[in-house]
Amino acid sequence: MIRLVSVCGQILAAGFILIAGTAVSSAVPKHVPQAEERWITYKNARFGYSLYYPSALFEADPPPENGGGLTLTSEDGSAKIVVFGVRNSENLAPREYRRILLEEFGGYDRLDYSPVSKTWFVLSGYRGDNIYYQKVIFSCSNSIINVFSMTFPTADKPIYEGMIETMEDRFKTGRGDDTPAGC
Repeated sequence: MIRLVSVCGQILAAGFILIAGTAVSSAVPKHVPQAEERWITYKNARFGYSLYYPSALFEADPPPENGGGLTLTSEDGSAKIVVFGVRNSENLAPREYRRILLEEFGGYDRLDYSPVSKTWFVLSGYRGDNIYYQKVIFSCSNSIINVFSMTFPTADKPIYEGMIETMEDRFKTGRGDDTPAGC
């Protein structure tokens, strides 16, 4: 179970880095990207996932040495986006991984949106004065776990809620340097 804790720890670390709090519903209209927001696509070379995000609103932190992800922080530091990929060394299914996150890690007690499918799940809700949104996608026959996570102050919900819809719709898996052959 050490590997499992390591994998979950990475997602947990993203959740805590992002610690946001007001759930985002699927009924929220998507944000129409504006030119001044300078939306760009980040593609991760190691795991192949990509994220479309407003680069004028978020600045990239130095990347981790392992090349697995990216943290983006708003100018005032109150909002964060974390994206990363990991190998699913424990061969966990999405429902099992979700259950482990909810049972073994804190901060998920105020969920208000949490759909689950065969290849992905979402955890969204409140942590204190923040809203968090976390989408986890399993790719390459469940051998890769891809995570998009965002946190922001509840007071900024009108700013970020629609943007999350746009970003999560464009959060895609793909082939990277560390994905198995045939993905």
